[in-house]
Amino acid sequence: MKMTRSQLFAALMMITLLVATGTGFAQQGGAGAAGGGYQAPPSAPMNVDDNTVSRFADAFLAVQEISDDLTEKMAEAENAESAQSMQSEARQDMAQAVEDNGISVKQYNDIASGMQRNPQLAERVQAAIEEAR
Repeated sequence: MKMTRSQLFAALMMITLLVATGTGFAQQGGAGAAGGGYQAPPSAPMNVDDNTVSRFADAFLAVQEISDDLTEKMAEAENAESAQSMQSEARQDMAQAVEDNGISVKQYNDIASGMQRNPQLAERVQAAIEEAR
């Protein structure tokens, strides 16, 4: 299934919000040191090499799967406490999935945000996601 750019952005923003809340977890684990091929100074254009784009695409697909599973589980949640617990577990799983794909949660979120400002980056990521499917 090919995603349109607006569908991709919507999915990225939802997933980015979920993963962003797990940033502290990921950074505490110390696994966020993978930084090769990625530079994102706050006000400069984003430079992301092809290898990092590929790792981002793999991480995105893993996070999307966790998000889809969460959506199904949330429909069956018996109460708010149960739903909150599911969300917390999913945030941790998403952060771990990102780290397992060789990028930090910060890199993941920076790339997702950078896609909104950089159409070429968005196209590269979308192509990598389609290729990884």
